[in-house]
Amino acid sequence: MNLPRRAALLIVLMTVAQLPVAMRQLLVVLLGHENTGSFATAGAASAGCGIGLALTAPFVGRLLGRIGHRPVLLGTGTVHLFALVALAVTTSPAVFVALATVAGLSTPPVLGSGRSQLARMVPAPALSRAYAVNAVGQELLYVGGPLAVTLSLLVSGPAGALLTFAAIGTAGLVGTVLVVPRHTVDVRAAAGRAATSGRGTRRTMLSTHIGYMAGIGGMWVLVPAFATTVGHPDQAGLLVTVWSVGSLAGGLLLARRGRPGTPGGAYLTLVGTLALTSLALPLPRTVPQMAVALAVFGLALAPFLAVTDELLARSTPTTQLAEAYGWLQTAGQIGLAIGSATAGAVTDHVGNTPGFLVVSAALVLASAIALTRRRSLRLPSAAPEPAPLTEPATAAGRGFASDDAG
Repeated sequence: MNLPRRAALLIVLMTVAQLPVAMRQLLVVLLGHENTGSFATAGAASAGCGIGLALTAPFVGRLLGRIGHRPVLLGTGTVHLFALVALAVTTSPAVFVALATVAGLSTPPVLGSGRSQLARMVPAPALSRAYAVNAVGQELLYVGGPLAVTLSLLVSGPAGALLTFAAIGTAGLVGTVLVVPRHTVDVRAAAGRAATSGRGTRRTMLSTHIGYMAGIGGMWVLVPAFATTVGHPDQAGLLVTVWSVGSLAGGLLLARRGRPGTPGGAYLTLVGTLALTSLALPLPRTVPQMAVALAVFGLALAPFLAVTDELLARSTPTTQLAEAYGWLQTAGQIGLAIGSATAGAVTDHVGNTPGFLVVSAALVLASAIALTRRRSLRLPSAAPEPAPLTEPATAAGRGFASDDAG
């Protein structure tokens, strides 16, 4: 796929590093109930993780640009690891919620760091494929992650599963630290992109992303509720897997064939496709029917996220890119909370089938925002190349710099 070896390695490592974060809220719920005997405590702890991440993501991203990626990744990674280890042995409800919140607050910005580095490592023509490969890697977490959690629970229980995932994630984080430059300096002044800094683009994307993630948040409530409603609650995991496989297939297709047209045009097309395919979700009455609807709906998910990453990278000065990805995470957490709460309330009051209209409404709103502000999604015809990196001349700590082809 014409990716520099260093960029491909970075994608693999940051995917591994993200594993405990991707499965963290699930593990915290399971562990919280086992350690404290309370689902209320488990739910509060899970919420604390999400709120903590939403509060700190953009500010930790800003630190990446100010003091360097390595110290920020190592510092947050250390605190995050200690918080997860402490969670495994804590039985006090108040302390458990507090530690879960600390884990959320100290989430290593590995995705923001890695995505911003891809914009520097990868030549502009291959950037869309790089982000597509990254989206595929992230989707694999949600296909294989729950299965890995299940196997870990059978072997060692929730505490052992959390510690295992924490160890794997720490290994991936250390590898990521070795791959990113020891110190990053933009050899071009920020003015290279400042003239077209893309503030309007970023505002449009953040607003659209809240709507998109509200739809996704609703899905996480509605899919298990559908399985329960049709009398097969044990099939909820299967339906989520089918949904993820559809997304994975879409991401692989984008990675192989590349993005057609412009980033802004692809962004509009994909968010519109998500809104359109979501209209079929209220129709199924059986698990097989819903599996088909979810697979079709999932096809545009990973491509949309990949194009989102690319558009953000092309419209943001390199010194601000990690922070921009942090704001995107915060917007996502806000949307997720809105969507899950709304879908749950609608399902309780009027049923599961109308509940899926929450997803459609959120995605139609996201599409409308993007469409009405489509001019802000247009990039200059000669988009700037990713800024090259310069590093200290010292041999120590250069990681895989010799493999950098970007």
